[in-house]
Amino acid sequence: MEVLQELATKVLPLYTFMLLGWAVKKKWDLNSRWISKSLLFVFIPFLIIENLLKADLEETAVIGSIIFILAFSMNLPAILGKKIVGKDFDGNLVKGAFSYYNIGWFGIPIVMALFGEKQMPLIISAYVGNALYGDTIGFFLMSRTKGISAKEAVVNVFKIPAIYACAVAIGMNVASIQLPEQAEDVANIVSWVVSSLGMFLIGLTLGTIAFKKIAYKSLSKLMGLRYLAGAVILLALVFIEKSFVGVLDEDQSMLMILMASFPIAANLVVFASFLETEEENAAILVGLSSILSLLLTPALSLVLF
Repeated sequence: MEVLQELATKVLPLYTFMLLGWAVKKKWDLNSRWISKSLLFVFIPFLIIENLLKADLEETAVIGSIIFILAFSMNLPAILGKKIVGKDFDGNLVKGAFSYYNIGWFGIPIVMALFGEKQMPLIISAYVGNALYGDTIGFFLMSRTKGISAKEAVVNVFKIPAIYACAVAIGMNVASIQLPEQAEDVANIVSWVVSSLGMFLIGLTLGTIAFKKIAYKSLSKLMGLRYLAGAVILLALVFIEKSFVGVLDEDQSMLMILMASFPIAANLVVFASFLETEEENAAILVGLSSILSLLLTPALSLVLF
């Protein structure tokens, strides 16, 4: 029960920002582009650098690779899901939704609730692998929903600073360059701001949606396939890691499996808002998965821990 209390204390309050965003959109029709631009160009690059500088590069390479492979592998069930039950959604959007996990804004509070600071290196390493995929291939996929060529979509990836932030941070880590101590306090505030703004942005977009017109049955099947496929792939990857690499201990292995219950990254809505494409469908997918994970993650936590 302590796990449930901690999760409720640290994670549930973020959902109030989603409700706030929905209410604000209904009353004032606030434009969301300024939020997505501030997240993409200021807050997220700072968090990438700050987190990567604290990470152990060997551990990051193993854990980050597992998450990157997970994300890449999830394109296969996404293609299947699009063909069978997701015909109303853009194929590239479905791939992005299946592949991009909310490890930063959702996962970090979860790990803090379960283990405190003890397992922060693991979640940071997973966040790095997730960011390397999401801010490159994920952004590429969202760009493709606009109907542009693959070449133009690649160019779009290099227009956002996340990829440069990763390169700079890895170089600084190798060179043992550290930020001032005060940077960690700033990062804690920025992390909270990013999480809150991300949920607020989802709410803003949800405020434009006619919920009565949503095909909930097919959408539920699509989400079910995402969670099930993620669990199977993660179990396989963790088994391979324990059999042939052996870096992860028991708790870390269980935490990796827990990530299969995490929702779709709110960054998907940030990208959609910034690119002005598939905003409503991205918000529907992210919003529904955020609600489902609010139930699934605590339940799986009780089973695993």
